[in-house]
Amino acid sequence: MGIAMSAVEPGIDLSICWQFGESTTPHVGLRRLASYGYEGIELWPDSLAAHPIGEWKDALAETGLRIFQLCPYFNFMEGQPKIDASRRILDEHLTIARETGCKRIRVFTGPPWGDGVVFAKDATGQQWADAIHGLTEFCDIASTDGVELCLECHEGSLMEDSPNTLRLIGAVDRPNLTVNLQIPFYAETWEYSVEQLGRHTTHLHIHNWTKGFGEGDITFLDSGAFDWQPVIDTLVKKYKRHVTLSLEHITHASKDDPWETAARDIHALTRIRMGL
Repeated sequence: MGIAMSAVEPGIDLSICWQFGESTTPHVGLRRLASYGYEGIELWPDSLAAHPIGEWKDALAETGLRIFQLCPYFNFMEGQPKIDASRRILDEHLTIARETGCKRIRVFTGPPWGDGVVFAKDATGQQWADAIHGLTEFCDIASTDGVELCLECHEGSLMEDSPNTLRLIGAVDRPNLTVNLQIPFYAETWEYSVEQLGRHTTHLHIHNWTKGFGEGDITFLDSGAFDWQPVIDTLVKKYKRHVTLSLEHITHASKDDPWETAARDIHALTRIRMGL
């Protein structure tokens, strides 16, 4: 069994997914985000590859921002060679986590789109067994650095809905396997999803929609039709969680400037915090 994760006070962190183009340097981008009021970022492999880790470390130290989540792509669905490659990816990202102070690594069980997608309902017994065994091993490895592995609830994965996410969490049975509650789930209300997974949630991708919960086009938080406050209230007040709200899809399907989204949506995120 991996070591237990340290307890934190209920509350929220204000984060944003780094989608500002690889020509934006860590120093320039993080200074700007810090001036808006963000407390940290979420990083994908392309952004890490575009700039030396030393640049990220220096920019983080200068601005006081954090990397709240690193986002590699693991694959437990296509046999041992992919699992072995995933283990190397884990090792690489744990090295980055140690150097930057990051304590959370995102998990997919396989490709979330394109070739190789495996929906939970279609997964074989062997694929479930491989995912459970692999995640158990990965959690134990990560726990030595106090790092959690965070399941991104996403269509086309084993954690595409609450029952299957709970199946995975229960089978792995490690305290550092947590949930990125990326709602909506197919055929679930937000109330049901939070009820089922709230006690495991540490991270949440947040954006809004023009016509309501999961309906219409992705848009700015303050111009969308969905009210996020009850969701966050439930997580923080009822389930006593400390959750990173990480602003995602900030180009709104390439319709808007990501910096406009960053500058505008920080006000909505701040209002959510003030409303707790």
